[in-house]
Amino acid sequence: MYSIEDKVIMWLSSFEFVSYKKVKAVLDTFDNLEELFNNLKDYKLELLKIFKHNEYEELLSANNFLYVTNTINNYEKQDIKVLTIKSEEYPEYLREIDTPPIMLYCKGNISLLKTECLAVVGTRRATNYGKTACKKLISEVAVEGITIVSGLAEGIDTIAHKSTLEVNGKTIAVLGSGLLHIYPSSNESLFQEILDKDGLIISEYKPNEPSVTYHFPVRNRIIAGISKATFIVEATEKSGSMHTKNYALEYNREVFALPARINDIYSVGCNKIISNGQARMVLSSADIIDFYGKSKRNNSSLKAIQMSYEEQLIYDALDLNEMNIDDIIKKTKMETKVILTMLMRMEIKGIIKKLPGNLYAIDR
Repeated sequence: MYSIEDKVIMWLSSFEFVSYKKVKAVLDTFDNLEELFNNLKDYKLELLKIFKHNEYEELLSANNFLYVTNTINNYEKQDIKVLTIKSEEYPEYLREIDTPPIMLYCKGNISLLKTECLAVVGTRRATNYGKTACKKLISEVAVEGITIVSGLAEGIDTIAHKSTLEVNGKTIAVLGSGLLHIYPSSNESLFQEILDKDGLIISEYKPNEPSVTYHFPVRNRIIAGISKATFIVEATEKSGSMHTKNYALEYNREVFALPARINDIYSVGCNKIISNGQARMVLSSADIIDFYGKSKRNNSSLKAIQMSYEEQLIYDALDLNEMNIDDIIKKTKMETKVILTMLMRMEIKGIIKKLPGNLYAIDR
């Protein structure tokens, strides 16, 4: 059910000339939206401080809920629920930020907006190290009942969502487009899987609105805003993930980051914010789980992602392939004795496994 306040906000937002700033001004000026809607003429002077005269006249001429009723009925047919900033289901954490979305369009389990959330962001071009770390860490965090929030993008976002679903955890995807324009299209099946497994998809953009480049940095404030903390897995120094980090810090939320090799472009951002004290270093899922006050069921350390520079070279060389020592030497250009030593260490750590025929592969 939609309250009168919800309907008034949806009515206001339906006019092309009514910007976010103007809706916010109305909300800041009037405590009783129902009273305002029913008596627009009585509040002419106050409204003309927000709207132009012709805009005010247009509001008067369409002073009814006909459009809103038709819109709600249409959305219900598409299983879309609209939350306004006045809705009871609207997430409290998001209300606290300086520019909260006036409306959220939702598909799926809206109750997740009231759960403890962790934002997970990172590069679209994740390395093997980042993929492995993200999958292990997030699956362990998700089984503790922490809702994973990300942006449905390729790379780290996708891995975060999928790793959560694989352990029957809950996840929220925040889009930079309307709910009827899934971006990227390669994640249409993931979009549906999230819904099928009791997850949630949200957007501040109207359902039919396509993705636009500038939507995504703006969208990131929602990812950080609904979350108690933000975890950056891999990121360049000037990436969108760093924008999300800035939002989290601005909102006085915790920031976590995964450390990695100093010469890896996709880890520069993470290493820098750990170094300058903007983020907590994550070496195991317990670092995050403890922050949420959860008791970790399996407190094993992440040996598989704590590797030396040489071990990382071998790991990246193997990728998804099975390789013999000669091939590993060709790819890494390291000496044979070093390779043999590293392979033995990595096998003991459980990072790789030895296969018949003197082949080696990543132990997944």
